[in-house]
This record gives sequence, structure tokens and C-alpha cells, in this order.
Amino acid sequence: MASVRPLEAVWQEIAERPAARHDSLAISLAGQFLQGEELTALTCSALRDRLPLASARASLALQGEDEHRHAALYRRYLEARGARPDAASLLAPAAERFLAWQGPPEAILLALHVIIEGEALAFQEQARHYTNCPSFAALSRLVAADEARHVAFGRIYLPAALWALTPSEKQRIHEWLRALWFECSERLPQVLPRPWLGRFVTRHWAERRWDHWQAQLAELGLPTGNAGRQ
Repeated sequence: MASVRPLEAVWQEIAERPAARHDSLAISLAGQFLQGEELTALTCSALRDRLPLASARASLALQGEDEHRHAALYRRYLEARGARPDAASLLAPAAERFLAWQGPPEAILLALHVIIEGEALAFQEQARHYTNCPSFAALSRLVAADEARHVAFGRIYLPAALWALTPSEKQRIHEWLRALWFECSERLPQVLPRPWLGRFVTRHWAERRWDHWQAQLAELGLPTGNAGRQ
């Protein structure tokens, strides 16, 4: 599997692909993905000891290694183009909410392994259509393969864990996830400035995607409850 190959070998394969040096969208996305990988790695480390199953702790440890590797690859991609990550991070609100959360760890796992990793997979696919850098596309495909495995872990682990929670805990988690989703989504025009990405378009997209993620959460055992739209 690509994720266990030496970092230098993986980077060499990516670097051999033609590079569109001035693809501003690829550079912006790489910077956002880099910050997302770093946040996820830190969160996996912080959550690991809070999970009761040894197999779940092992999965988080492996995921943390994946995220550190991805971050290193994105950083090299940016450095090769003389670029750095933007100061503004799409997931900054998530980092703050993760630190402040005092409830069951399943809330953060849902945020990471269902919504954030799931949305990252969708972004990776879209990015390959709207960017023109073969090197970025190769990096995107490698990362997406690992992220699909991370999403699979969440879908295996979370149903039984959610079943053990009370209805009030589930409702609180649902409301917390919804607030996190819209707070992060509202930052899209700031972190990926594009002429067509205004507040109205962002809001419409965020509401449509939240309907999708609500359905996914319900399938895992987190019903909608009474949380309505903002």
C-alpha cells in the first residue's frame, strides 16, 4: 500500500509528474489540505487513549501516521512551488471546538471520520477536475486512498459506540456537529477566494451538503432530532 512506502519514494513518484507551477487553485487547496492533515493528526493522538477498544486505538495510531505523512507531502508540494499555506484555515473553527468539547469522544470521531474525511474525499475528486497540475493530481489520489480507509474505520466503529449513548447525548452531539459544519463552511470564500464563491452560493452549498451528512449520521445511529436549519 502506498501509505507504508518510504516518504522519499512516494514524493519522488509525485515529483516526477509534470507540475503546473502557477495553478493557484491547486496551491490554495494544498495549503488547506495540509492544515487539515495536521489538525487530524493532533486530534487522533489526543483521542486515542479515550477509546475503549485496543483495535480502535491502533486504527487511530495508524491514521495519525498517515496524516503526518500527508502533511509532509503537501508541504513539499508547496515548497517546490515557492508557496506556503494560507494563514486562514477552513478548519480553524473545528480545532477550537475539538479543544472545547467536554462530551463523548464519539462527537469528534463523527466530525473527523464521517464529515471532515468524507468531505475531503469529495474535495479531492473535485480538485482533480478543476486544477491542471498532474503532480497535484497524483498527490490527491494517494491521499484519497488513505482517507477512504479512515472513513471506513468510522463506519465500522461508530454504530455500536453511538448505540450506547443516551438520547440527550446524541441530540447534543447532533447540534454540535451542525454548528461546526456551518461555522467552517462560512469560511470558504475567505480561504478559497473565487469570483463565483460568494456568501449566497456558499450558504446554498452548505445547506445541501448538510442534508447529505445528516442522512449519513442517521444511518450510523445519530438521528436528526429537533435541530433545524439556522
